[in-house]
Amino acid sequence: MNPFKDLSDAITLPLTALWVIPLCAFVDWMTSPGHWWVQWVVFGMGIAVLCAWARAIKLLLIGGLLAGLGAFAYRHRGDAGRARIAQWLQATPPPPPHG
Repeated sequence: MNPFKDLSDAITLPLTALWVIPLCAFVDWMTSPGHWWVQWVVFGMGIAVLCAWARAIKLLLIGGLLAGLGAFAYRHRGDAGRARIAQWLQATPPPPPHG
């Protein structure tokens, strides 16, 4: 999973579709008038664009959730939480259990 590729695909795939679909429609019109196979190109490019947008939205939602959780944890734990953890790390370890 590459988040930068997911975001760049969400931006570039619609632009690619805007170039590829008219080009294929022109080729279709020139080579086989009356038999429109370009509809399958439109269908496939549409699916690719929707999947790219879904991956980008998922990435942005997860990133926002993690940022929100981090802000919540820092706001509620912050310096006091850091001080408790430092104190806990400096404390002497408990004796081993008898067994």
